[in-house]
Amino acid sequence: MSVYRHANSPVWQFDFQIAGFRFFGSTDIPKERPKREAQAFEADERRKAVELVAAAKRETREPMTLASATERWWDEVGSHNKEADLPKALAWLCDQIGGKRCLHSIRDDDIARAVAVRRKDVVRAGRDHKGHQVYRPISARTVNRTVTLLLKRVMFRARDAWGVAILNLPKWREHLLKEKKRPIREVTIEEEARIESVERDDYRAIRRFATITGLRLNEVLLTWPQVDFANSVVRIIAKGDVPRIVPLSQEAYGILWAERGRHEQFVFTFVARKTRNCPHTRRRYERGRRYPITYYGLSTQRRREWKKAGVDARFHDLRHTAGMRTLRATGNLKTTQKLLGHSDISTTARFYTDALVDDIRDAMEATAKDIESRKNSRNDYLNANNILKK
Repeated sequence: MSVYRHANSPVWQFDFQIAGFRFFGSTDIPKERPKREAQAFEADERRKAVELVAAAKRETREPMTLASATERWWDEVGSHNKEADLPKALAWLCDQIGGKRCLHSIRDDDIARAVAVRRKDVVRAGRDHKGHQVYRPISARTVNRTVTLLLKRVMFRARDAWGVAILNLPKWREHLLKEKKRPIREVTIEEEARIESVERDDYRAIRRFATITGLRLNEVLLTWPQVDFANSVVRIIAKGDVPRIVPLSQEAYGILWAERGRHEQFVFTFVARKTRNCPHTRRRYERGRRYPITYYGLSTQRRREWKKAGVDARFHDLRHTAGMRTLRATGNLKTTQKLLGHSDISTTARFYTDALVDDIRDAMEATAKDIESRKNSRNDYLNANNILKK
């Protein structure tokens, strides 16, 4: 039945197909009214649909499946993008909605269901004080980016660039979740002092280097071939397999210079305090010998020592600290973007503009002083006029 009542809608609905193309939507007839009125509305929609399908066939515009569309979109657009999670997100869309579904048959209900399923996913959020993995729900922004907006990008590309017939696009705005701005956790100067008072000397250098450069945990585990003392830079492969050249300040340069000669390959190392086997890598460590600092070792050390210092923060918060301090010192968002290696300055703006709160406060104070100065000038002028009149 192409005309029907829906429990969640106050009006009659219609849903029909013509030559393989699906048309659906709401009438303007309240569902308390007779069905024949809704059928008359649907008949008019059918006439319009017949004309649309005929026009599409004249222009040789053919239907396309979601699987074919995502594969072509990846070849033409996605593979040249810096978003590392696109292949997984495209595959998820095909699994959730159906790779054999034609683009023109995807309706709002399909997207609403996909959003509801996706927002239940979780991601890693570090470890607790006992070393257990902690998870958190994915953000609304991630849901929007990997479901609604990604599908929109694919369907618009198919319609506008490939001539695919999509005669009834979903209402995209209805499926976008409200995005909340995540607060930035900055490690303060006082917290740094507390950390330094309890941390091991051989882990202090890598923490200080990460705070200065803003490198991520896996990026800061440098090898000597990455270090170029002659040009005062380090070369890394950043998030999304993007090569980056990171300049060294005098302090960062000095930190690396002091590590020379301790290991032939890795820059940051530590001395084992006891003989043991690592549960993650199965590597054996012998007391008194020097070894490279690893991802797991650095995470464990941070968790134990920062807890002793009373600092509840992640290693990644050192990156936020570098960004906030740079923006606060320079007032230049572009410089902060370059330091952190963001491909889009909107990412920097979304997270780090709060660092300029002191500038805003200074501007407010200056405005207040200007207003007070004008009031005083006006009062002086009035007083002078009163004296002359007397």
